[in-house]
Amino acid sequence: GKVFDKLIADATFGGKYVSITPGHKDFIDAAEYQKLVEANIMFKDMSADPYLNSAGISAHWPHGRGCYMSEDQGFNIWVGEEDHLRIMCMQKGVLLNKVFDRLKAAVDVVEKKIAGGCARHPEFGVVTSCPTNIGTGMRASVHIQLPKLCADGTDTKAKAIAKALGLSVRGKGGEHTPIGADGTVDISPSARFCISEAQIVVALYQGISKLKKAEDSA
Repeated sequence: GKVFDKLIADATFGGKYVSITPGHKDFIDAAEYQKLVEANIMFKDMSADPYLNSAGISAHWPHGRGCYMSEDQGFNIWVGEEDHLRIMCMQKGVLLNKVFDRLKAAVDVVEKKIAGGCARHPEFGVVTSCPTNIGTGMRASVHIQLPKLCADGTDTKAKAIAKALGLSVRGKGGEHTPIGADGTVDISPSARFCISEAQIVVALYQGISKLKKAEDSA
């Protein structure tokens, strides 16, 4: 739409928009879609998820779904996944504050271009499809290799340690996906409700530091 056209025209972001809606002017075929999914740029096939199907969130798949990606592919916006918009910033490295700062700037830019801004409740905060995301609406995560803790091919040991640290462990491709062959997992703070964005980032930093020590001593 107009918001993405403005982002694409902005030299700070550039990039393009792709759609998986048949007949859309920016439609991409199954092969290109799968490449973007494997690169963690596009979301997976929602119609294959029984949880989303039972909730009606994956209805009318793949119509109304797409993704904006910046020129460097470090700033992406999912359209029609679990929420109307899911704004993400990704960056390789260990400086969480740099990614957070870029996300804040990206959210501000997008919201200014949307008439009326994003849906927000005066008491509960950002309105999301998943109740645990209500509030800031933000999830901060890190992809990290835990080959020792995942030596048996599962994330069982990693989850047991992470739970005590207030962290959640997911597969490389997100919720309900397998871990990477090299032990790569997605780590994020379990608590996102009734806390601030800063608290989420701090919890991730402190938790990851302790989890890495557990991996090194395993």
